[in-house]
Amino acid sequence: MNRIVLALILVVAIPGAVPSQTSELKQAATKQIRQEPPADFKGDGCSLFPDRDYADCCLAHDRDYYRGGTKEERKASDKRLAQCVRAKGHKYLSRLMYVGVRIGGMAWLPTPFRWGFGQKKKDK
Repeated sequence: MNRIVLALILVVAIPGAVPSQTSELKQAATKQIRQEPPADFKGDGCSLFPDRDYADCCLAHDRDYYRGGTKEERKASDKRLAQCVRAKGHKYLSRLMYVGVRIGGMAWLPTPFRWGFGQKKKDK
């Protein structure tokens, strides 16, 4: 926490001096206000795919999607899903799932499995 405050002071005091820290600070601030999945979170498994021996990969992915975050965090989560499914021996399915979540998991879609689905929407 102290590092974040100090970094914020530096960024405000010296604009543009630390560009890489600026995005890190934004991500840190965003992470602090996101709602974590409840302890009894179940998720919907692999959504449009059958829940086979890779269901644990999908549950971890569902937790990430519940929480939401930046575009970079979403891409990293999708890559982790694909790597996990591939590690279970499903090379081609992992690629198909990756493409599926990249297209079907966009935050603006009105689906129950979109990126950040567990977060409350801000009133406009």
